[in-house]
Amino acid sequence: MKKNYEQLIQRVKQRSNPGAIDESVLLEKSFSAELRGLYDKKILVYIKRAMQGVEAVYTSNTFAAGDKVKVQLKNVYPNLDYEYQGSVPSNTHIKGYSDIDLVQISGGFYAHDNKSNFIAESQKSNLSYDQKIRLNEVINGAPYLGNANEDLKKIRLNAEEVLAKVYKEVNIIKAKSIEVNLTNPKRIVDVVTASWYKSVEAVVSANDYEKGIQIYNKEKNQRLKADFPFLKIHLLNKKDSDVNGRLKKMIRFLKTLKADSNVEIDFSSFDISSICYNIEKVKYYDKSYDELVHVLFHELTKIASDLVYRNTIKSIDNTEYIFRDSPEKIVQLKLMLEELNTVNSDLIKDNLIKRFLS
Repeated sequence: MKKNYEQLIQRVKQRSNPGAIDESVLLEKSFSAELRGLYDKKILVYIKRAMQGVEAVYTSNTFAAGDKVKVQLKNVYPNLDYEYQGSVPSNTHIKGYSDIDLVQISGGFYAHDNKSNFIAESQKSNLSYDQKIRLNEVINGAPYLGNANEDLKKIRLNAEEVLAKVYKEVNIIKAKSIEVNLTNPKRIVDVVTASWYKSVEAVVSANDYEKGIQIYNKEKNQRLKADFPFLKIHLLNKKDSDVNGRLKKMIRFLKTLKADSNVEIDFSSFDISSICYNIEKVKYYDKSYDELVHVLFHELTKIASDLVYRNTIKSIDNTEYIFRDSPEKIVQLKLMLEELNTVNSDLIKDNLIKRFLS
């Protein structure tokens, strides 16, 4: 059954413009003109709005909320590193009032790859003098004599106490983050406690964005496995730039379809971003926004039907497989594919995607 695109357009507008600001003021003139030219083609209006990034005024306020929380934390721990992770800094969020992840990172200790010794010795001839020095400093540095988990626990508990004194709504129950609900601007800031993780690649390159983190889990009183959120943002930004913004358009579109579905689809932002990132640039680098729908439909169809191909898909940072040993994700992918199939079919029925039928 064909979707009600007028209703869906209103949902997108409500998410991206929760303050109901006059769009003649809010939207860029070029985008407003494009929408006016499509006034009688609701499906195209929906697709274009779904792919469009959240307006800068809302995103800047989201960062402002994170910065307010950061100031409070820095008063207690000025020597920690503070970074943002997730969909807001990568500009793949679809809500004006999006949550933002603020990571407070201890630099007093770190973990590193077990293969560091192998790299340093067996590939020494391929490394520059500075690279060798950096690796040796990581491998042979003085051992940390403290208790890393207890130190992170103290940072986490102190952060809870500080934020509870400043803000009325602070949720400290979550194992991996503190949820701070701000009223001005109206945003939720998730404060994550972590320590640095130095991979061989990060040490050799000296690129800060390649460094990983290990998030502290309060419930288990331990650090989780290494994650590379800043590398993911860097790689996503790089590929999106190569295709003139089309990658992030596809990510936002799938997120929008998920949000607008009448059934609950348990498919994470991480999974959606990884699937879109995996698509070869040659398949979509020159495609228009309506053609991107067909690109996504073809990709999800292939993933759903081809086990061998499905099992090759990895996360953006190349550290884990998305579908291997996760049969429950296939069910959710097929729910997403059903939503995508309807939009793709509606485009064809309305004779708006002829170029793919030749």
